[in-house]
Amino acid sequence: MGVHRVVEVAHSLVWGLVALVHTPAHVVLVGLDSSGKTTALLRLKYGQYVNAVPTVGFNCEKVRAGGAQWLAWDVGGAERVRPLWRSYTRATDALIFVVDSSSSSERLEEARVELQRLTKQQNAQCVALNKHRPPLLVLANKQDLPGARDVNGLAKALGLPELQESQPWAVMPACAVTGEGLDEAMATLHTLVVKARKQAKAKK
Repeated sequence: MGVHRVVEVAHSLVWGLVALVHTPAHVVLVGLDSSGKTTALLRLKYGQYVNAVPTVGFNCEKVRAGGAQWLAWDVGGAERVRPLWRSYTRATDALIFVVDSSSSSERLEEARVELQRLTKQQNAQCVALNKHRPPLLVLANKQDLPGARDVNGLAKALGLPELQESQPWAVMPACAVTGEGLDEAMATLHTLVVKARKQAKAKK
């Protein structure tokens, strides 16, 4: 790679990072009810534990985490609310699927079905609009609880390795109550978003 090309790549990366820092990325938190979505959002917002009530509709907060600013939407996870996920995630820059790592096998299967349904819907939307797939971060929450599965076990249970190659994804462990792992998870998502934006720009 020539010096000119190295400088060009570095310049592109710097501007991509600057754009992400100054323009909050749109991210949506979804997942089954009681997985800890609102607790995670409020922890990111205030830097401390805030007792959260079940979300009936949605919450929206501007937060700074993982080296970037985010406009974060937290959508309720009750079964009757899940059809709304499609509307909230249609034009998002990234998606966070929050999972209770200590869930039963039946509950994890329910999460797998919902996640697979959502990613298929997003794929169809992106193909129709000729857009790149928004990165997916699975937040393996409640790692402090007994019986919590590790990230590899959760990835397998949720069928993540079976997702299409065009779907960028990562799994990160966290505990929304203590805040442990949240900033690292958001930093990982930040990296995925920057990469996705660069790839989208390169195709134009």
